[in-house]
Amino acid sequence: MKSLYLKYCKGQIAIIVAISLIVLIGMVGLAIDSGRGYGVKAKLSAAVDAAAIAAARGLTVGNDDAERLANAQASAQKFFNGNFPNNYLGSTPTSLNTTAVHKEDGYWQVNVSATANMPTTFMRVLGQNEINVSAAGEAIRRDVDIMLVMDTSGSIGSAMTGLKNCAKNSFVSKFISGPGGDRLGLVSFASGAVLDVPINKDATRGFNKTQMNNAIDAFTSSGWTASAEGMRRALNEINAIPASYRSSLRAIVFFSDGAPNAVPATFTRTSGSPNPVTGDLESGTGGSATGAATLLYREDRRDVELASYYPLNIATLPNTGLVITGVGGVPLASYNNVRTLTGSPITNTRCNVNKAARNMVENIANTSRGQSIYVHSASLGSAVNNPETSFSGGCSTNSEVGSTILKRLANSTDSTTYNAAQPTGIYVSAATIAQCDEAFSKIASEILRLTK
Repeated sequence: MKSLYLKYCKGQIAIIVAISLIVLIGMVGLAIDSGRGYGVKAKLSAAVDAAAIAAARGLTVGNDDAERLANAQASAQKFFNGNFPNNYLGSTPTSLNTTAVHKEDGYWQVNVSATANMPTTFMRVLGQNEINVSAAGEAIRRDVDIMLVMDTSGSIGSAMTGLKNCAKNSFVSKFISGPGGDRLGLVSFASGAVLDVPINKDATRGFNKTQMNNAIDAFTSSGWTASAEGMRRALNEINAIPASYRSSLRAIVFFSDGAPNAVPATFTRTSGSPNPVTGDLESGTGGSATGAATLLYREDRRDVELASYYPLNIATLPNTGLVITGVGGVPLASYNNVRTLTGSPITNTRCNVNKAARNMVENIANTSRGQSIYVHSASLGSAVNNPETSFSGGCSTNSEVGSTILKRLANSTDSTTYNAAQPTGIYVSAATIAQCDEAFSKIASEILRLTK
């Protein structure tokens, strides 16, 4: 009886062990296969997110929404394939679905979803032969109204060719041209400013990319830095779009390689005709900070001196009695008392003209931000970080660098006058022309805010 009992017990143990092995294998399989499944899920999610952003960027190509959608889908597929290789952890992607809808209020909503099948290993003993994994991503691409403001002053010099290329390739190319696309206009400035490409002001939206690129290609480097007039023309142009047609996002992108040094205003002469005379009064170089400003240029051209008045108009501009407001009613005095002009009435000195030039462009940027317009700024070269050296003593702008002013224009978080109640822009510096593409691309991405 004892031997029979032992045999019976051994039979039971064998059955229990066999059952336990199945359970143990299943548990091990669940851990291993689930771990693989989570890995596939993470990789699939990353690939879908990349595809969604790529699709949103792909919307920039096409003459109408149908072509833009087709390019978005192709871009999504390309990036998905690059980020989710076939047979990743033994899995196989089975589908990628990309949709892009142009909403009535102006933005694009891009949705991307994908699935993948992963065969199991140990879990097969429990009847689970494969795991189906899915992921979804979304990107929002907003339609925008943008004015690009470009410094073409003489200090750009030999970097102009590289600057033009990166402005076209790393900024203009990022936006949707043609009917239904983004609005993009162009202003350039040196000693005075020009509206090179007007912004679209009707319901058709869009811009002509060839026109924009041709205008940029025509830039030459010469003249002083009439930043205030460049900013003023950009603000006037973006505000010329009827309120009912404006995009929800409006922005001015301001590029310069240095600090402003020109005051656009109407000046009274002590003698001669015509009187008064309107133009950009340049701070000039050489001499003392307290010496009178001596150069006058047309405010509506990039670098055209008022030669028909020269030198009489220069010699006969009064040393005292500078105007209180410039062209367009822009105050010469600082809106936040950063710089104080001397004299009452304001004295015509190189130092005052330099201060007023900086005040005016900051005043206009402040007005822009007060109208919920984002201002972003960029610079090229190292001079933007160097103190002023044009004047000898007696001028507080001697220690002020151009990057400080550009940060104030953008109201960047590291600005010395940051105002949290206004739109926060970014300032990007390119030390060399090789970094220019990255700078313009960063601002374009900030404007578009391709969010998942």
